[in-house]
Amino acid sequence: MSPQLLVGNVPVEATEEALKEYFNSFGAVRSVTIAKNEKGKGKGFAFVEMTSRKEAVQAHAALASCEFLGRRLSITLKDGVAPDSGGIFSWFKLFKPKT
Repeated sequence: MSPQLLVGNVPVEATEEALKEYFNSFGAVRSVTIAKNEKGKGKGFAFVEMTSRKEAVQAHAALASCEFLGRRLSITLKDGVAPDSGGIFSWFKLFKPKT
């Protein structure tokens, strides 16, 4: 499965093509799906599928506080796409005994 971003606060007038173009500057976008109600109107969020984990992380970092069509987007990395931070116990690696 390709890495996905959950994009919130998407303007109702946004199109999938416009979102794809916006995210393409940070890497290749595989697909964009805007959630819509039964009348075809946007629900305010979308899923952006990137071609690589690295590009998903770059897009998240670069666009986390940017505006799109006058609204500040809320971008979340979906499960399994989190950046390599090493976790809360990563400092244990410093004390690993050498054999």
